[in-house]
Amino acid sequence: MKVNARLAVSLAAIAFAASARAGEIPVDISALVNAPWSYQLSNPGTFPTGNLNLGGVPFSIPTGPNNYWSGNQAANGGPDTATLTIPVGLVGVTSAFTLLNTTCGQPGPDAYLFITFNWSNGATATQRLLGDVNVRDYNNDGCTDSINNTSTTQVWQNGLGQRLDRQEYIVSAGFSDEVLTSVTITDTGRELFSRAVFSALTVSTCHAYVTETIGISSSQIVYDPALELYVQEVTLSNTGTTAVSGPLFFILEDLPAAVSLANKSTATACFEPIGSRYVEALPAGSSLAPETSVIVKLAFSDPSGAAISYTPLVAGSLGGAP
Repeated sequence: MKVNARLAVSLAAIAFAASARAGEIPVDISALVNAPWSYQLSNPGTFPTGNLNLGGVPFSIPTGPNNYWSGNQAANGGPDTATLTIPVGLVGVTSAFTLLNTTCGQPGPDAYLFITFNWSNGATATQRLLGDVNVRDYNNDGCTDSINNTSTTQVWQNGLGQRLDRQEYIVSAGFSDEVLTSVTITDTGRELFSRAVFSALTVSTCHAYVTETIGISSSQIVYDPALELYVQEVTLSNTGTTAVSGPLFFILEDLPAAVSLANKSTATACFEPIGSRYVEALPAGSSLAPETSVIVKLAFSDPSGAAISYTPLVAGSLGGAP
């Protein structure tokens, strides 16, 4: 059984796991990019283009002649601040994903890249992207080579030292009825100093998120003759440094059709495969403190004797269910 560990913060960059979600919409940036992969990047012929699924998120990387937005190109190789504003125009956006790296990235505590969300009511929210935390160099060359793997995850590499990383940003529930008019990337670096390599944006209208700091461990599935059911205990542990608020949902993806979950459960409408069963692991109004756990007791009906297996996933709420 494959175990996924996945988290969230309010308008902070978070990572996304391998499970796809409905309502994920790649934004067309082909008219906005200003550089081909061959501009300043090593092994450009190996870089991906087109409509791709990277780590469970659909992205559309422009196919050419330009493939990405270069902060250095936008500043003509000089020290000026470079900005890119991407029109979105969608209501109900709850999260967003970028493919964003740097050339010659610089570590924090100072930030040189910023992403700003702009809403129809005039409100804005800006996320600082720190080197060696949630953004790093595209090239494994000794500049910034670390990410925290909770706010940013690597989703592509060519085996030659180059990579692309994906960030996820959770939008405050207070903007759920507003139109996300645009997203702005601000690059305050300079040539050979933390310039942006940005190649894709995807937004989501799903009202749940994948929890990065919830570790999952489980007991063996055993038959209980008294219940005439197969039973299992799953332990969900908060491995982070801050409390995680409920509700939390435990999702059983890829459960065989011949096996049914005897617990009171609901079908996913957002997390794919759509129709996967989930149970409430932690109720609304409660929280899971760091280094504490909650146990989910599962029971399965399996009259056909099929092998019981599933992919576990824990999701939190952005005002809705998974």
